[in-house]
Amino acid sequence: LAFGLAACGNSAGGEAQAPAETEQEAPAEEEPAEEEAPAAEEGKTLKVAYIPNSMSNEMNAYGYKIMEEHQGDYNMEVTAFDGQYDSQTEVAAITNCIGQGYDALILCPSDINAVIPAVMQAKEAGLIVELYSADLPEEYREYRDIFVGVDDTEAGKNAAKAMIDQFPDGAKVIEVGGTAGTDAQIRRHDGFNAGVEGSNIEVLDYQATDSWSSNETMAITEDMIVKYGSDIQGIFCHWDGGATGCIEALKKAGIDGTYIVAIDGSRSGFDQVKDGTQNVCISQNVVNISLKALEVIRNAADGKEYEAENYVPLDIVTKDNVEELPYPEW
Repeated sequence: LAFGLAACGNSAGGEAQAPAETEQEAPAEEEPAEEEAPAAEEGKTLKVAYIPNSMSNEMNAYGYKIMEEHQGDYNMEVTAFDGQYDSQTEVAAITNCIGQGYDALILCPSDINAVIPAVMQAKEAGLIVELYSADLPEEYREYRDIFVGVDDTEAGKNAAKAMIDQFPDGAKVIEVGGTAGTDAQIRRHDGFNAGVEGSNIEVLDYQATDSWSSNETMAITEDMIVKYGSDIQGIFCHWDGGATGCIEALKKAGIDGTYIVAIDGSRSGFDQVKDGTQNVCISQNVVNISLKALEVIRNAADGKEYEAENYVPLDIVTKDNVEELPYPEW
């Protein structure tokens, strides 16, 4: 039995059999192992569930690709559960993972409020709860252990700064939002409005989408063009893919020269900056966010110090630096 336990305890690849020879030899074998082995090998293999709002979202799919590639570095097994842009599906996934004995959750919910009861249940069951790119409302953050992502409020403020820098004497702009009620939509909107407050930038209109759909942003922009016409000097869209719809609406209307700012850092954003149809892309680094997500969970599981809130820096992408930055894979 003692030998069997030593072998099972070594499933991560340590040297469990060496200490069994004599009690005196154990320290000599263990001491160098502690110095050379990465922290991920010191704890048990963690069973981690990644539950994004939808795996059809390229950012979420790419984030999971990074997690899969590096899960072994942190001694984890990460499994994805597709939220399908449906809160009930996400809640069911959380509940099932609790019952299946998962050690940690990485959540990017469609509706941050809808998952709160399930998150509370997971926390009470002893799971490490991490929010990824979307955080819970402030009054419920005691029920999550970790947040990893960008500061979407700051991203919105950066979008406002881009507009102010382009139009120091003032301009009339419209705002086209992400999915109504999502954490990113709320924070990017709030940050943008806080950023333009007191400036000469006038926001003519704002409308959020029902889903992160470029078809919706095109339709919204078309309606606003009918309503405001040539008064629109700039557009702030909450994400690069959505900006694609805005750009298409402008093309159909035969309008050139509208200053466009969007957030995300996807291929579409970089490509649109390169071809001049989008002026600023406020980019989040999905690789760094995903690696940080694994790193902090590992530290929490091993009882090491970790930050509860982990903000990964943003890049401001323009025609002047787009060729110098790593081209995104999503």
